Amino acid sequence: MSDSTPLPADYPTASNREQTNTQASTKRAATGATNTAALPSTGSHTGPRISNRRLADIRTSLSDRDLAILASVERYRFLTARHLQALHFTDHASPDSASRTCRRVLSRLRGLRILGVLDRRIGGIRAGSEGLVHYVDTAGDRIQRESTQSRTRRRFDEPSARFLDHTLAIADMATAVMDAARTHGAEVVKIDPEHHATRTYQDGYSVPQVLRPDLYIELAATLGAEEVSAFFIEVDLGHESLPTLVGKSLAYEDYRATGSEQRQYGGFPQVIWAMDAYRETTAIRRRKSLNDAIERNQRTATSLYRILALPETAEALVQGLHHD
Repeated sequence: MSDSTPLPADYPTASNREQTNTQASTKRAATGATNTAALPSTGSHTGPRISNRRLADIRTSLSDRDLAILASVERYRFLTARHLQALHFTDHASPDSASRTCRRVLSRLRGLRILGVLDRRIGGIRAGSEGLVHYVDTAGDRIQRESTQSRTRRRFDEPSARFLDHTLAIADMATAVMDAARTHGAEVVKIDPEHHATRTYQDGYSVPQVLRPDLYIELAATLGAEEVSAFFIEVDLGHESLPTLVGKSLAYEDYRATGSEQRQYGGFPQVIWAMDAYRETTAIRRRKSLNDAIERNQRTATSLYRILALPETAEALVQGLHHD
């Protein structure tokens, strides 16, 4: 995670590559990752101070969509134009029209210092303006803090290449699930990334523990359906060792043993390991190794886990809703 070299231009992304466990409930209830290190701040939030009067003018100029974009970038930490187009520009006559409008809006928000962009640009399919990686800049951070009184000033840390790639892969997964749900007439009831999906609990020794899924997702087979299927999603890009992945699985077992999730929501989500690697042969080997390790471990309930190829995960989850 401390590697700060640029990402390879052809690095695989979740959006290019995707038996559900139904959690029945009449409630629609309420993510981190193993790759969460960041480099020291580079001062990306530095620049001329924004006066209170100027900030008030900026705030009144923002539309509901502008504020929604700001909220999304804060939730996911880093998003590309492609992610933001998928999240907030879905009602246009054509993809080209949506893309043009999205680029124009993001340019304006960058000019207002609502959003900033990293020095590092994502290559490959994310080249050009779509390769810009957005984060919440100074004005955006102050506006968010004013709307959420409990929030303190957020220090900006320039992310390592590994952390950034993992974070963008989580966003890829989230938007892929939304796209698949729209295609199949399903409903995304809830989708929480990383820190928003955090669960706290005490282990068997009464020691406080924190479980941080990459994503927590609730899906309904049709719009408005009362029954939902719930999932904890772990995105693995081949960076972590097998013992680390097994250890994360055991953390899910410890949390499940508390019964907290079941008491609150009526069931425990299925844990999805969405796995990829630089080489397909490596990804296949790692998926098999994790599956074998889970089957051998006496503490892990095999039925709780599903191990999928990252590119196939979103489609598999949504299609599985209609076969439960």
